[in-house]
Amino acid sequence: MKKTMKQGTVALAAGMLIAASILPAAASAAPEHTLEMYFPVDIENHWAYRELDNFVVADLLKGYRTDEGEVEVRPEQSITRAEFVTLLVRSLGLKSDKAQAAFQDVPSEEWYADSVQIASSLGIVNGITTTEFKPDQLIERGEIAAMVVRAFPDVMETEDGAESEAAPFVDIPASDYFAADAIASASRAGIVNGITELEFKPFQHAKRAEAVVMLQRALNQQDGDLPSFEQLKSVILTADEAELAAINQGELEGLSSLLGKQYTAFQLTSLEQYIEGMKELVGDGIAISVEETGERSIELVSASDRYAIVKSTGGSWLFKYAYDGQQQAETVSSDGHYYMKKTEDGSWKVYAIFEQ
Repeated sequence: MKKTMKQGTVALAAGMLIAASILPAAASAAPEHTLEMYFPVDIENHWAYRELDNFVVADLLKGYRTDEGEVEVRPEQSITRAEFVTLLVRSLGLKSDKAQAAFQDVPSEEWYADSVQIASSLGIVNGITTTEFKPDQLIERGEIAAMVVRAFPDVMETEDGAESEAAPFVDIPASDYFAADAIASASRAGIVNGITELEFKPFQHAKRAEAVVMLQRALNQQDGDLPSFEQLKSVILTADEAELAAINQGELEGLSSLLGKQYTAFQLTSLEQYIEGMKELVGDGIAISVEETGERSIELVSASDRYAIVKSTGGSWLFKYAYDGQQQAETVSSDGHYYMKKTEDGSWKVYAIFEQ
């Protein structure tokens, strides 16, 4: 799917073109903003594009900025123990007040310290020794399987005793390998695949893309604490009502903060650009009004404990622009898929809107 900024942004772009035709020549152009962090240049044709892109726009996976100013996710790069644990804790929204193991190589000021504390105190990850976590050590595929099984125990449970077959991997040590049972469990649950039909390669260093895909598959299967459809629908409608009211009342200053209650991650960042553009038009003397038109239908596409997709069809917004007695209008579709996640405080927010 294609990422799009808030649907009104399309109208904003049209409005700026309209403004160019009705404003005097001395009017200033809207300031340019960037969203490069959400548009990495190295994942578009990757086999794991959907999972990688989803983790990026949800603020779960962070990219690297190059010397040229571009952002890369580096999906084929091996992932460290610290990076994977942070990714796991972030994607599950884990918290813990319990004490962690006393790892001498995890200073409290390091970026990964909190994640290691949370994951180790919950029994999801162990140290390489009793005192060493080895945060910069590249993580193995078998280690990831073991951590995922510990972090998603409900996903690994089978219903009514039914159990699918684990893949017949021939390269898993039979008796003395700590991750053997975890690999089998994750395989039965459809969380992990082999490098080949018969080889899992448990000691091979995992790549960033592989780690994201394993986590995405597990997250998709969580169904113990699903949100209600009405709860999700209310978030979308409340945000739209607040936005339309702010535009029509000319109260754009606090709109970003207000909509931060319903939006987060990519969608909130793009919204801030949208609002700045609106403020620029209003500052140039253009009066903007908007009303919702069309018969809008909202339905649930999918939901897990922490993530959901809601589809909106049939709706549209009518934007009107007026300056010095001249008026123009633009109708913009509000159709799209709303990607939502459960945040740290337990509320649900939209983190991306994708075009249909």
